[in-house]
Amino acid sequence: MASSVASAPPPPPTAALSSRSSSSSSTGSTDSSYSDLVGQISSTSPVFTDVFTAPPAATSSSASPDTPPISRTPSPDDFDDERLPARTLTSTSSRSRSRSHAAVATGDDAPPTADPGIPVKLEKVPGGKKKYVLRLDEDLRTLLEAQMAERKANSGDDKKPTRRRRFGDLVFTQRFSAFDRANPENAKSPYHGFFVLIWLGVFILMLKTAAENYRARGRIFDIDILAIMFEPNQLTDCLLTDTVIFYGCTLWCVPLQRAVASGKLSWNRSGWILQTVWQALYLGGVIGYILYKDWRWIQSVFIVLHCIVILMKQHSYAFYNGYLSEVHKRRSVLTQKLAQLQDAGADAMPTAHSTALDPAVPTDDVRRRRSSVGIVDIANLPDGKELNPTQLSHFHTLLTSELDACDAELTSTSPSSDSSSETITYPANLTHFNFLEYLHFPTVVYELTYPRQASINWYYVAEKAGATFGVLGIMIVVSQHWIYPVVMDCNALHALPMSARLSEFPWILLRLIFPFMAEYILVWYLIWELILNLLGELTRFSDRGFYGPWWNSTTWDAFARDWNKPVHAFLLRHVYHSSISTLRISRKSATLITFLLSALVHELVMWCIFKKLRGYLLLAQMGQLPLVALSRTRLLSGRETVGNVMFWVGIWTGPSFLSASYLIL
Repeated sequence: MASSVASAPPPPPTAALSSRSSSSSSTGSTDSSYSDLVGQISSTSPVFTDVFTAPPAATSSSASPDTPPISRTPSPDDFDDERLPARTLTSTSSRSRSRSHAAVATGDDAPPTADPGIPVKLEKVPGGKKKYVLRLDEDLRTLLEAQMAERKANSGDDKKPTRRRRFGDLVFTQRFSAFDRANPENAKSPYHGFFVLIWLGVFILMLKTAAENYRARGRIFDIDILAIMFEPNQLTDCLLTDTVIFYGCTLWCVPLQRAVASGKLSWNRSGWILQTVWQALYLGGVIGYILYKDWRWIQSVFIVLHCIVILMKQHSYAFYNGYLSEVHKRRSVLTQKLAQLQDAGADAMPTAHSTALDPAVPTDDVRRRRSSVGIVDIANLPDGKELNPTQLSHFHTLLTSELDACDAELTSTSPSSDSSSETITYPANLTHFNFLEYLHFPTVVYELTYPRQASINWYYVAEKAGATFGVLGIMIVVSQHWIYPVVMDCNALHALPMSARLSEFPWILLRLIFPFMAEYILVWYLIWELILNLLGELTRFSDRGFYGPWWNSTTWDAFARDWNKPVHAFLLRHVYHSSISTLRISRKSATLITFLLSALVHELVMWCIFKKLRGYLLLAQMGQLPLVALSRTRLLSGRETVGNVMFWVGIWTGPSFLSASYLIL
């Protein structure tokens, strides 16, 4: 997770403006316009004022709690340390094709500053026809001067000034999971024989267990776990409930976003509040229904886990589209003001703005120049002077650059594996089909488009489906023959005093270590290798990077990033980054919030299994933070073998120790 960095005080206003100005990306002609305009800035009193600014930055009390993050330069040990391999097929909107974690000039750990709305005034001169002057305050003069200084400082340097981006933290690209046979790297692995050996050993173990059980009891396998799973009344009720919570959310999410896009609701005012209330009612309703039905733990865990997945999908869909609604609103204002500026000097104006929202204009041809997030940079003229053709052209260029940046955020093009492409523009994505398709994708982070493959390989589908049922059968056998008897013994221990139960604790722990380790690995393989790849193939979703090499982890933050990449991506965007940008907190505090939320959700799952609220898993998960800090000390830093041994010791002992604690204590 995020590294511990000393807190830095916020920079002075000039430095903040400098950081925003240095992040703009312009052509040489625009640079000359800045130098012309900076020398002519003056303050005058308005006569007739037509104020046009970007929507002012919301305060912390009214801002959406999921305001997209400010990009920055990641350190090697950051929570959001995403290292994506280079691929040929990438799905990303044009704002993120060269996506990276850009630097924040205000310091590594300084809370990001909000973008203030800079007043830019288009004033009509009395008695004149189509004669205007522009006025602005001293802050904009400082910004333009700092921008020119930054460009001069970087002249001749290959490193271009970075631009602050929103939702620029993730890139979807064509990838394969590590153990997938379709992975070219896996096909060349020199360890393929060990993979075969492991599964052959599992098969022999199943045969041995079946033979011994038949000899002792007259049947191949016991069916206690199967009876719990497929109890007719609970199974039917569980499947119906899952269908309702899965598809029912469509009735809320899509109409809400359509209302926001049409202007009936403002996302930054009431939209995000309504969505948050809905999510709380959604989760509370599902948990309340589970308590009312008093299901067994298998049905309860299934519904709660699926509810949490759908909840994350809804949150990402709502807050991403809510952000785009504000960009779309800003674009509408800029388009109107650009028309006014063209009317001020129609004969001197360049041709009308070629928007990226026009399907005839390729997205890649749209200029990516933007002064800063949410600010229109237009210089002022001395009092009483009308705009000459050159100055009108300069203003037009600056305004067009901001429009291009808005268009780039509102449009996304995703190439498919057959060289065709899919282009979607907000708000055309606000359809029930788009949302239902997203619900079935193996991701919990919403984007306008994703990388897609041309067709479905039905042989691959059959292979993954067969493997899914096979691994599920192995898990049932392990639970039935090595875990279920221990659970029954623990239930019998509840009649004994605490001292007697504690004396049995080490023996219970030893009996659970091996079967729980097996179940831990099998659960991971079942979900992240089999089920998610199966869903990816059925939906033609070609980003299959569902996990990283977590088995090589040397620290617990590396394990958190690699074990479950879809959920990590959600926490990165909607918890870690959003808490930084909305609450104005440090990265260290954001890491604490992210770990705490994850720990609370895991504790909720343990409550569903054991019907006990003890907090053991919550404490164990929060205890990873001191271990992460320890791994960065001189004692352990750079000692990968020692770190990996400590990691595996935790994996071996953690699940069995926690389960024994919930069962006995």
